[in-house]
Amino acid sequence: MTGFDRLRILIVENEGLVGCDMAAFLNDLGYRVVGTCSTCEDAIRLYDDLRPELVLMDVHLDGPIDGIETARRLQQRGPLAIVYVTACADLETVNRARETHPQGYLLKPFSHDELRLTVEVAASRVQEDQQRRHREQSYLETFESLADGVIVADLAGVIVFSNPAAASVTGWTQAECVGRSLHEVFRIYHSGGEPAMVELATPTQPPQERTVWLTTREGQRVPVQDRSTPLRDQSGQLTGVVILFRALPVPADAAPATSAAPATSSTTSAQAPLVDVVESISDPLVALDGRWRITYANASGQQLLGRQTEKLLGAHLWDLLPSATREEHYGSLSHAMLHRESVSREIYLEEKQIWIELRGYPFAEGLLLLLQDITSKREEAERRSRLDRLESLGLLARGFAHEFNNLLTVLLGNLSLAEMRLRTVIQLPEIHTAKQATLQAQGLVQQLLTFARGGAPIKRPTRAGELIDQFFQHHSRAARIEYRLEISPSLPTLALDPAQIRRLLGNLVRNAEQAQPDGGVITVRCHPHDPGASYPHEITSDVPTSPTGIVMEVTDRGEGIPTENLAHIFEPYFSTRKAENATGLGLTVCESIAKAHGGSISVRSEVGKGTSVSLYLPVDADGEEVDALGLSRAFETAPQAAVTRILVLEDDPLVRALIVRNLTSQSYEVTETAEGSETVKAYQEARQSGKPFDLVILDLSIPNGMGGVRTMEKLRQYDPEVLAIVSSGYSDDPVMAKPASYGFAAVLPKPYEPMDMVRLVKSVLNQRAVGK
Repeated sequence: MTGFDRLRILIVENEGLVGCDMAAFLNDLGYRVVGTCSTCEDAIRLYDDLRPELVLMDVHLDGPIDGIETARRLQQRGPLAIVYVTACADLETVNRARETHPQGYLLKPFSHDELRLTVEVAASRVQEDQQRRHREQSYLETFESLADGVIVADLAGVIVFSNPAAASVTGWTQAECVGRSLHEVFRIYHSGGEPAMVELATPTQPPQERTVWLTTREGQRVPVQDRSTPLRDQSGQLTGVVILFRALPVPADAAPATSAAPATSSTTSAQAPLVDVVESISDPLVALDGRWRITYANASGQQLLGRQTEKLLGAHLWDLLPSATREEHYGSLSHAMLHRESVSREIYLEEKQIWIELRGYPFAEGLLLLLQDITSKREEAERRSRLDRLESLGLLARGFAHEFNNLLTVLLGNLSLAEMRLRTVIQLPEIHTAKQATLQAQGLVQQLLTFARGGAPIKRPTRAGELIDQFFQHHSRAARIEYRLEISPSLPTLALDPAQIRRLLGNLVRNAEQAQPDGGVITVRCHPHDPGASYPHEITSDVPTSPTGIVMEVTDRGEGIPTENLAHIFEPYFSTRKAENATGLGLTVCESIAKAHGGSISVRSEVGKGTSVSLYLPVDADGEEVDALGLSRAFETAPQAAVTRILVLEDDPLVRALIVRNLTSQSYEVTETAEGSETVKAYQEARQSGKPFDLVILDLSIPNGMGGVRTMEKLRQYDPEVLAIVSSGYSDDPVMAKPASYGFAAVLPKPYEPMDMVRLVKSVLNQRAVGK
């Protein structure tokens, strides 16, 4: 441990066994778990006694106060980092938790590796924060102990720090200095009585000491030596000034000239000491008198307000701004001017389409306004907010996706069984419609997971032409829209996730329909990829003999996309149809799906003529994973053993009953289990009795129990030749994308129709039989 062993951790968990397991694991890693508890009261008591630096907090605690409120109360008692370790992922809870600025959010159930990585990241941040606070305290103590006076002012000339030595010379206490204008506290004059300016050091000229006369708070004039250094940020921009000075003994034969400026100087003399500073500021700076008239503006301020100095000085501030801006901000600025307080506002200048942060400080009779363009900062904050909301939605969706897809599996399975039983008696279109609605419901969750979690596709050999035909067989066509399909007969077979490609095609077709509200034509083309068409200006000597991929195009004759919007169409939540409750996620999901398949997506559009979206999908060379799915129909009719025994792991009783019913109807002998340890025990007992199982079907996630991956590890330790299928509603889990890497022969995504499961089982069993 490189310093982590000194980190004190408190675990607040309402499940005692979980808390003990976490404590033991973290102690083994070298951390110091100082205590565990399950209530707010105990957490506060342990914090006061042990002063932990990191708390692993469950949201649901014993007692009336939950973990988020507990975290808030602990943070009020001292510096503390929070990591939420909980099963709660609903949007309201995540938003409440975000208000406490946690260092991490670990969703149950989690593995030890996930816990270790989360704590390591949090521990690093805690140490960085401790080191930063230590440095700041060291700097503060150094400045406080200096015999020289130290005053630090920001760009607007407002004092942000003053040490005791400065208070002793100026007559202003430290508390009185902070927040006041520099010219009010540090009033300096040359020996002839002319106002002296703050002289800043430059890279070529180090700070020079000089002697000037300082007027104290009581009006006395004392000689001081001062030197000033500019403060700059990491980009080199000027952010303020540091002034160091010391009082000198007054010579008996020396005194300041009687013409020195009085304690209350005019506006012009008040500005003089900082004139060099403010003119070098890149941000606009404007001074107002008590009647909102502009008395000063630097070059940037003149440019922002669109007037030269002669037309700007004396102008009324509110005459230069829209009336809506006055209505929104006049009250706050008036209050600041009346009560001599600082104020900060964010103002949108519609004419220039920019956001301005206005910071106002008391200055003479009016205000000094420092203006900063924060348009890019606002856009970045909005983008991050959107991504945070999307991540929260992703956590929420993933939290209930498993249970939701279990219910959809039951619905879809029973609807399919009912349809098969009634097929010979009567045709009920309502059942078919209900099945399609079930699959669409699954698609809504998967669409969010695809983007928010970046789920890898579950690929299988697919003919794109057949996929497009099947899509339009079930697509609800819009009124007054003509659909044209132009599908090349020589398309290669690709390794695709059919569900994701159907989702992508559905988003593109829906966009084309919405672009033609009064009717029109939608053309869907699919043809082999032509490298020459992609690179028309390049000469290639090696032309591939077989297609390297396909291109799918969706073209409409609608309104088109303006040029200024084309650069943003793939951004999350960007939509020009907000009034129609559009989410702005359609093309974002399409781009995510295309990239997950190793392809790309591009858009061409012309206003008034229409839009064409092209999707390129390569031939997937990863044949191992595709074959591992076991979906080849060539094996479905291969001979089977007389009696086939199948072991099932599924925690949901309704899904388990459906699986057993489907498999027993095919004359399979089925044994069901609800937890991984039961599955391992049943498998071992069957092997020992001489009646081994031919196939195992494992649910990936078992809440509060051993799931499919861990169960498979134990089964492979006992029998390296175990044949298994993994099933889950978490289609974004890496196990579902690369089953062979975890020892599985195939995957069965939920929800599924009964015959899909039966075909997969037959294919996997027959592949094993042919292989032997």
